[in-house]
Amino acid sequence: MGSLRAITYNIRKGKGASGRASMAVDGVARALEQERVDLLLCQEVFHGSRRGPAQSQELAAILGLSHYYRANKERRAGHHGNAVFTKYPVQAVHNHDVSTNFIERRGVLYLKLDVDGTALHVLNVHLGLSQRQRLTQIARIAAIVREAVAVREPVILGGDFNDWNEKLDGIIVHELGFANAAANLRREHRFTWHARRPMFNLDRIYLRNMRARHAECLHGHPWRDLSDHLPLAVDLEIE
Repeated sequence: MGSLRAITYNIRKGKGASGRASMAVDGVARALEQERVDLLLCQEVFHGSRRGPAQSQELAAILGLSHYYRANKERRAGHHGNAVFTKYPVQAVHNHDVSTNFIERRGVLYLKLDVDGTALHVLNVHLGLSQRQRLTQIARIAAIVREAVAVREPVILGGDFNDWNEKLDGIIVHELGFANAAANLRREHRFTWHARRPMFNLDRIYLRNMRARHAECLHGHPWRDLSDHLPLAVDLEIE
């Protein structure tokens, strides 16, 4: 197969870098449209309880991609969760609850795609704020991968890992057998948070049985204003 462009992006419910924007996502969608993305993993996607299009529907309509959204956190005004957007046929979808308490709800959205006849497994994650939570959650993710994925099948594990001290990276690489798609970038070029002054590498894409041809954090205008996170974009090939 040819190259596949994947992006992970925490869109902060459309509130922008300041957290005070109108929750409209057309600016996010127009910026992503320029990237010609084949596979988009989004976190903090909001669906309001009132009538009108939800954010995943708005993004999908502009990008021209199929979308799969699952809620993790319910509120009176609506709910938010993870969403995957793709041009490829989808064979399976499942949202795994990896919450460690009743307050901070977390999920892993799993999809199995058909990419030119090859099964591609995708896991879109948004992990907890504490290291203890994240260690528990990555163990659950490892179990999901073992159950759903054959040894030689390609896997993408991406999202917002909230891993500010980068303790999970060694576990994912050395114990789970993934490669960090942005490993060849200088450390400061991997920083995705805060968008206006990036200091932490929170948003990542890991690969197994795939190869990263190119990786970059999208920065500058308009990205610094669209969310508190920067997107990570990776051009991939299945091995």
